Amino acid sequence: MEHVIGLHQVYGELIFRGLKFHEIRKAPIFREGDVVFLYIARGNPDVLKRTLKKLGLSEEQTLTQRGSIAGGFEVGEVIKADFENLWELTKDTSGLTFVYGEEAGKRWLKSYIKDHGYAFTIEKPFLFQEPLTREKMKELYGTHVDGIIHLSSRTRQPWVRALLEDLIVRDVCFI
Repeated sequence: MEHVIGLHQVYGELIFRGLKFHEIRKAPIFREGDVVFLYIARGNPDVLKRTLKKLGLSEEQTLTQRGSIAGGFEVGEVIKADFENLWELTKDTSGLTFVYGEEAGKRWLKSYIKDHGYAFTIEKPFLFQEPLTREKMKELYGTHVDGIIHLSSRTRQPWVRALLEDLIVRDVCFI
């Protein structure tokens, strides 16, 4: 199955730089073997700047562009865990500690998942040779996309099916 999810730019950067290996969600929305395309939609620009600085990079060196589907990954292992176990498993692989520090990252995770959540292993990350911008999506599919929460191939909407078909055949560069 294929999915498109919205993701903060800072986490997209970490995935495509090989520094984020787990995506955390409240619900089991992905299965092993699914392909997830990442729409770079949101995020605090100051958090992005601070993270890039930690990496020794400038904003001009980003691999992703806000308002575009930049690439994606294949889902590996799917892990359901309570808060404490999920934190221990992902604190160094989800980007939370790197971006926010250990205490703030732990607080964020607790407020997001409450008692339990899911970690999805990121495998075979890839960038599109040419990202698909929201302007191009409007032109091709007649829909205005400010941010994508979650689209999947389970949909009956023709424009979503056409979008996913387009994404599947795009030229990619595996990281």
